[in-house]
Amino acid sequence: MKDSEVILKRQKYNIRFKNNDMDFIFNWVVGISQIIGMSAAQVFYAVHDIKDGDPTGWREGFRRQGKFQLKEAEKFEHNKQNLASGQAYMGAAYAFRASLQYADPTADDFNERVREMEEAFEKGVRLIGAPVKSIEVPFENITLPGYYLEHDNKCRPTLMMVGGGDTFREDLFYFAGYPGWKRGYNVLMVDLPGQGKVPGLGHCFRTDMNKPISAALDWLEANAAVKPEKIAIYGVSGGGFFTAQAVASDRRIKAWIASTPIIDIAELFRKEFGSALKTPGWLLNTFMKVTSALNESADINLKKYAWQFGSADFKTAIDRVFTDARSVNSSDINCPCLFLMGENEAEELKRQTSELYNTLRKRGKDVTLREFTAAEGADAHCQLNNLRLAHMVVFDWLDDIFDYKKVSEQIDTRMLC
Repeated sequence: MKDSEVILKRQKYNIRFKNNDMDFIFNWVVGISQIIGMSAAQVFYAVHDIKDGDPTGWREGFRRQGKFQLKEAEKFEHNKQNLASGQAYMGAAYAFRASLQYADPTADDFNERVREMEEAFEKGVRLIGAPVKSIEVPFENITLPGYYLEHDNKCRPTLMMVGGGDTFREDLFYFAGYPGWKRGYNVLMVDLPGQGKVPGLGHCFRTDMNKPISAALDWLEANAAVKPEKIAIYGVSGGGFFTAQAVASDRRIKAWIASTPIIDIAELFRKEFGSALKTPGWLLNTFMKVTSALNESADINLKKYAWQFGSADFKTAIDRVFTDARSVNSSDINCPCLFLMGENEAEELKRQTSELYNTLRKRGKDVTLREFTAAEGADAHCQLNNLRLAHMVVFDWLDDIFDYKKVSEQIDTRMLC
């Protein structure tokens, strides 16, 4: 079984590690450094002595960097340098977030590590002046943790940001919260079942993710200072499927951005995981145990994904997708759409994106496809290697769709870092 048959293709060029998964995550963390938190040099320093593919070294390197950032933040805060302190706290938050990528979610200290990240994040956004508050969205027998960024009591467009299979609510801030703040948008950021720490509450990935999204929009309508009339939704990675379900069923959503849109998740897994999924379950799980014994990072990833799906093992989780997942009916999608796609995305992601784009165009719908190239530095999955460019594309499009450009240009940029 080849590596390409097990892991979804997410980038073409490696920049630090030979281990493809670790290098993509590294690329991701460097991408965040373009927006907020650690500098790129600090990210490189955190991994300077890490052995290729070693998750223990990864965790320790970023935890050291996080603790260093905390000390710096406390010094700045003591000297009443609030902006510098806030940025250092954000650096700590995203260093701790990076360490969680290779943390065992079933370990006794996992929730403690998550809270460490959350505390640094909440101190950071307060000190940089971002109007973000922690929220809890009621859903079935639990509440879903999230953040809500609300400028004031004026009527403004609201963007709901939805992550994928590897995101925490803190990730949604640099995807949309921070750039949305700069552009005058209110932004709702919520961990759905299967995301962040929610699996630990007993709610894992499900095939009707439109329901928790609608619950989040119910919360928004009940709690926003002004009930929003213009709501957009932005999904990345697996969020491209979750938001497709929501757009097809919840008419409150007036605009959809996806990187990339996914209509048929089962077909994506079938095509991109290839012959690995044709292997009998017992044999595949045995193979994974053998390979993960040689590759600790693979072992942690498989355990994490099984935990997120609420399954005993990875193969069982995938089989459930094949059994339960239903494709989204494109005829139910009627709002304006913006699809983002990198040239080095997985082939099935590119196929589904192009097919949906052409289908909606034939129906006369307002749909835009923005393809990113390696020359633009935005060709990786979710444009993580050039988030600044993705933000400009997304919010320029939203300004036009919601006729909001004149308002967003009046935001006082002096308060922004």
